[in-house]
Amino acid sequence: MEGNLITLSNIEKYFLKLSVLNFDDQYIADFLSLRKEDLSYVRGTLKKKFKTKNWTVLIQKAFELGILKKQDYVDATVEKIALGYASKIIKDFKDISYGYQFSQDTVLDFDHTVTSTLKHLIITSK
Repeated sequence: MEGNLITLSNIEKYFLKLSVLNFDDQYIADFLSLRKEDLSYVRGTLKKKFKTKNWTVLIQKAFELGILKKQDYVDATVEKIALGYASKIIKDFKDISYGYQFSQDTVLDFDHTVTSTLKHLIITSK
């Protein structure tokens, strides 16, 4: 680690990602082929590298530094909406042999639907 650069092992990266997804220690230990006791060590090394004992601050820093990426944690509901609109746009594009115009109404409808959905989601953190 030098300056603001934090270097993580693959185990540390996966541990962070799985923790943010709210998997419990047993699941993470099984997934990473580690003993549960080893997870405490990994958690400790992460806290040292991020220079904080506060897990929420650590996760926030990981997002700020690009170690974790917001798009990896898109809610399934929003993902389903986005895929539906993408399918509609592709179908419309295929149906028109030339001069496809991207519909402003489609974009505004997509934005409204996603915004409304996000307002109703509850975001939990460990």
